[in-house]
Amino acid sequence: MTTSIEKQLAAYEGRLLGTIPVERIRAVAFERPSADLVARFRQLPDLTSAIADILDEYGVDSAIPTTALPPIAPGQRMVGPAVTVKHGAARLTSGYNIANKTSPRLGALDAVTLSQRGDVMVIDGSACPAASNIGGIMATAVAAHGFAGVVVDGCVRDTDAMRRMGLPVWARGATPRTGKHRFELLEFNGIVEIAGVQIRPGDLMLGDSDGVIVVPLSIAAEVLARAEEVAAKEKTLIDAISTGASAAETAAIVAPEKW
Repeated sequence: MTTSIEKQLAAYEGRLLGTIPVERIRAVAFERPSADLVARFRQLPDLTSAIADILDEYGVDSAIPTTALPPIAPGQRMVGPAVTVKHGAARLTSGYNIANKTSPRLGALDAVTLSQRGDVMVIDGSACPAASNIGGIMATAVAAHGFAGVVVDGCVRDTDAMRRMGLPVWARGATPRTGKHRFELLEFNGIVEIAGVQIRPGDLMLGDSDGVIVVPLSIAAEVLARAEEVAAKEKTLIDAISTGASAAETAAIVAPEKW
């Protein structure tokens, strides 16, 4: 009996390499934010801090600071829906895999093929914190496919190459140690936890120099409307402060407890 996942994969016939076992794929087609919504988020002057304040009012604490996942380059910005990858320790040791020329399945190019331009690849590599979850070759494929960025709860390598290609990446750190013999892809497009934050496919990922924010897709439009209002008020406030407005005048624009 053909499963719904197998039916969805039929649309990719001839394009997949079989590097992800079908039973490990949780979703192929899922709801994503509209292109207009993504573009409007991208235009916000404050991409993460203001959103974090708004999400607090929704009971969503999804801010990931740079102490957990620092950006690999200054000035990075990222807006896009999540596609998720969960890595786990390989069943056999790296020494055995190297000696016997066996290689655990990492998903590799199939994870890219099954994604869309503008997506953010979110990788839970917390089970193997000392090995690389993505390196230069995979990063090149991700960048060429038009991903908006990469978020890794783990390490990356070939960071100089990532910077040269302009791929925005947030990760726990960098390492020379390859992960290709040490872990395998356990699940694609399931629910993952990154630095203590739950992320589902289609959730909106925002990133800048302050860190990463996850906006649940179900409230993304409401959060954006609030963020645009906040941005307009803050611009008015900053302009007033810059031109020497009095304390009373600035307080009338935005209450001091909101600063």
